[in-house]
Amino acid sequence: MEQFQAVNIEQSILGSFIVDNSLGEKLKDLKENMFTVEYNKLILKVMKSLYESKLSLDIESIFTKLKEMNSGVNVTYLSNLASMSQCSSIDSHISILKDKLLRREIIKSCTDLFQKLGEGEDINSVVYNFESNLYNILNEEATNYGDSIGEICEKLLYFLENSDEKGMNFGVKFLDDIIGGLFNGELTTIAARSGVGKTALALQIMLNCMEQGKKVLFISREMSKEQVFMRNITKKSGISTKYMKNKEIDEEGWKKIIDVMSYFSSKDLIYINDKISTISGLRKRIREIKPDLVIVDYIQLMNAEGSMQNREREVASLSRELKNITLDFDIPLIQLSQLNDEMKDFRPWGERPMRDSKAIFHDSNNVIYIHEPVHSDFDEAVENIKKNKNDVLSARKNGIKLVDLIVAKCRDGETGMRHYCYNGPRLHFQYINY
Repeated sequence: MEQFQAVNIEQSILGSFIVDNSLGEKLKDLKENMFTVEYNKLILKVMKSLYESKLSLDIESIFTKLKEMNSGVNVTYLSNLASMSQCSSIDSHISILKDKLLRREIIKSCTDLFQKLGEGEDINSVVYNFESNLYNILNEEATNYGDSIGEICEKLLYFLENSDEKGMNFGVKFLDDIIGGLFNGELTTIAARSGVGKTALALQIMLNCMEQGKKVLFISREMSKEQVFMRNITKKSGISTKYMKNKEIDEEGWKKIIDVMSYFSSKDLIYINDKISTISGLRKRIREIKPDLVIVDYIQLMNAEGSMQNREREVASLSRELKNITLDFDIPLIQLSQLNDEMKDFRPWGERPMRDSKAIFHDSNNVIYIHEPVHSDFDEAVENIKKNKNDVLSARKNGIKLVDLIVAKCRDGETGMRHYCYNGPRLHFQYINY
């Protein structure tokens, strides 16, 4: 009975357009998937075509178009539609069709959810897709893209005039001078070979953002959350992670550790997660805690959720999804990346050094390389900072290294390089005044 009523409503709406051509403007409120009868879908399509061409929606014009399409719809069917017209009820009838379509799409989305869960697919991925589909279904009619020039001007003026609407500082002078900071919608990549300090730099940036009152979500796929937090303790207290792992902590050390833990707890702005490995899981966590900054350590250890033909496509897909996150959630994101082994000791520049996929470079707004210079590059660096070579070599034996911070890409600024001191025991990048 309900299906019969729905068909009658479809026929009444189409008949109303035939009887009263002045209602043609309401065609924009209708879509073919609102109709369940194939004949009615074809007729709606023809009516929209005629209306856009400023032609009459009479039976003869509609039938001529349908005949050209070999639709099988005859004149009698169109005459019956006209006889079923209820022009005064067209608005309520259109609302009924919209409601029925909404219900069908929600039911289909729920059915897909249960089917995929039953087939054993990843829960986070399935639930994320379900939530996304449901959000799109419920908000389709009310979507405001904010893409008019007036709305864009209004938002830009608010950004320029409001002192609270600005990016976060890296807290690393060279990066703030060249890039300008971390801004919403931007993807920044920090890349280096293993052991050169990319995680240490990311943690330094994270702590600086925390000092600015910003909430940070740190995704670790290389270390446990406890190991990451121990590094934070090292940065604040100077107590080596080696001593903490071996539990070689004296009374003074315990006091420092407790003080640092109390400090972080009072701020309550840092989240460290070592379980999330997929984009859907990351999106879910972002929705839950609404961070101001996300850091992923590192992209090559994330898992692609679709079946890819090769590793390059997997990593390219991950990079693109991380970029999408910056736009979808209007936040900055830092992804860490490994470099190709083939680079050996050469100073990295451009897209070539990225491991697995050059898309990492192309998707990024900013690309920062960390490089430990050797041979002639090292001699040149020592000369530039005006230090004694033997002193620099002696410091390196104690884990204090001379490194290059390289901004290889900055979409809104310049590129450049500067020598920095990386204090390995303190996991800290120190500015060198030269």
